[in-house]
Amino acid sequence: MAVQPNAPGEAQPVRQLLVDVSIIASHDAGTGIQRVVRSLLLQLLEAPPPGFEIRPVRATRKQPYRYANIYLASLTSSALPHQDDDVRVFNGDIFLGLDLTSRITPRRQLELLKWRAKGVRCAFVVYDLLPLLHRQWFTPRAYNSFRHWVSTLAVHADALLCISSSVSKEMGHCMTRRFGLTGNQPTTGWFHLGADLPVDHAGETIDRLELDYANLSHGRRNILMVGTIEPRKGHGQVLDAFDVLWRKDAESKLVIAGKPGWHVESFIERLNNHPEAGKRLLWLPDINDVQLARLYAKLDGLVMASEAEGFGLPLVEAAQYGMPLFVRDIPVFREVAGEHAAYFSAQSGDELAPQLAQWLDWLDSGTAPASQAIMPLTWSESAGQLKALLAEFHCLQ
Repeated sequence: MAVQPNAPGEAQPVRQLLVDVSIIASHDAGTGIQRVVRSLLLQLLEAPPPGFEIRPVRATRKQPYRYANIYLASLTSSALPHQDDDVRVFNGDIFLGLDLTSRITPRRQLELLKWRAKGVRCAFVVYDLLPLLHRQWFTPRAYNSFRHWVSTLAVHADALLCISSSVSKEMGHCMTRRFGLTGNQPTTGWFHLGADLPVDHAGETIDRLELDYANLSHGRRNILMVGTIEPRKGHGQVLDAFDVLWRKDAESKLVIAGKPGWHVESFIERLNNHPEAGKRLLWLPDINDVQLARLYAKLDGLVMASEAEGFGLPLVEAAQYGMPLFVRDIPVFREVAGEHAAYFSAQSGDELAPQLAQWLDWLDSGTAPASQAIMPLTWSESAGQLKALLAEFHCLQ
């Protein structure tokens, strides 16, 4: 999609959907929210709402919003300026806070006020409220930034677009409890995320993954965990449970795919120095989407032990490949997976071990709940739900 800025003084031909990509335009980690932002942006560029052009924008804590021309050029073949230029807004434009910019948006409130005075409506995607609800899992800086971000949304948002019904309910309660907002102030709704991992072409070389894990075909069952390693993700409890089973000579392998996050230094040291490291315990801190797709296609089951999530993207990604799911019994996982997963409740590795062993037996006997019926959305369908919400909330009128 070729996008050109308006010349000074030129009337706006179509309305702008200003999509905030401030974080991903500076650094695309390739995981988590960045993957969602990139996927939804590409779909919006491919099929904009009628009467709108998609204009990615970026800002910093010290610099105002500018058109993210350089980042857009890296994604498309558009003929764009070789620099990012200042944003010009018009009545009827929409600002969509697609990226999670908790440290930037609160610093740009004066800018948002000026835009809204010109008739710009503001909508924000909300991925979760975890830093507010579970402060102990995050750094003080992350908590404070997120708290200021939520306050900014309470003041400036016309619509809050949450990635699950569970998050939408939490957001509604938050707006009422913290800010005394009721009814449709702001309007809150939800949509679900998509899953379009690349096709795993037979025989494709995938470098270190192919060499280090060629032995994955051996052993009882090869179990996968996907996601950044954080305290809330439950990696430690799952490893504790596997330790119990390994002491009983279980042959199943645990493959952890995810970068290290925060407050996990001791767990990373445990991974690196574990007696089963490189044997029955395999850690992949850096893999791309093609490699991840191969893990989903080749391994035997996914464990997701998060104590809280906004959605649970690995669930729908794994379901694309028919991978059986063993997940903690929390409301959002029930929302996403329904009856098509095995659920566990445990406070320790010792409590989890017998439930894990039972699920492994189900895998062996072919009686584990099948995930194929989850029917994940494509990213095109997810973007369609997002656009439908914007229309329902009168942002597109």
